[in-house]
Amino acid sequence: SQPSVGDIPVNNQNEADENKKIIRKDTWFACSMLVIYAICFILFAGGSYIWIRDNRKATYANATATQAAVVTQQANATATAVAHSTEQAQYNVIDKFDANDNRWLTGVSDNKYWKGSRYIADGTYTWNVETVKETFVSWANYSTTERLTDFDAYVDTKIINEQSGDLCSGFIFRKIKRGYDGNDYYYFALCNDSLAKISFHGENEGWEQIATISSYSIPNDWNRLEINARGAHFTFNINGIQFFEMSDDRLAFGGLALVVELGEKVPAQILFDNFGLQRR
Repeated sequence: SQPSVGDIPVNNQNEADENKKIIRKDTWFACSMLVIYAICFILFAGGSYIWIRDNRKATYANATATQAAVVTQQANATATAVAHSTEQAQYNVIDKFDANDNRWLTGVSDNKYWKGSRYIADGTYTWNVETVKETFVSWANYSTTERLTDFDAYVDTKIINEQSGDLCSGFIFRKIKRGYDGNDYYYFALCNDSLAKISFHGENEGWEQIATISSYSIPNDWNRLEINARGAHFTFNINGIQFFEMSDDRLAFGGLALVVELGEKVPAQILFDNFGLQRR
């Protein structure tokens, strides 16, 4: 006879039981996998957190160490600069150009090269070049009789001009007279294009360019030039930074002078301040 509504045949019941068992197994398997996934996620997240935390600590420690090294380096550089400045303040010749105590060349100039004037006023030694008739190099001797061998010297210099051009200022050193109007000397100057020039001039040989170097300077502002001479060895500094050194034994002694060079026919003002000299 046909089953009534709501009854289930035995064979169908067995199939249902088997299906339930399969479903339970699948459910337990799925739950087990979820638990495993959850544990793996927790372990991964925890490991990632620990790695990130440790990495951050290491990065922070490295950054702190680097910052400390930079601060130490800056402190050492500052201490060195202060010590060097203190040493320079004790040079046996210091001229702040408050007066013309060292008898620098002053007065009006109107020759075949340039027209203008040189004067000491307001704490500076100024070359006021109104007209350049011919490009030229000119200097003012610190002393015409000084026979300097080993020495340190520095000066602050500044170039003011409204037009571009090849304008330089600095030192002539180890200068000796050759013949009636010839001179041998070394030349060290900073130009308004931030190039530093180091040259040798011989009465018979003419100009020999030793080095032309781009160096740290502040355009249209004060820059300090410094020479250290020991026998045939020379070092050159700009604003406390050594940028060139050389050995040259052609001149063992000689005078010292401040020099200007105008390689273009443009008016300019060249200023000097804080001249210092220490014999060694």
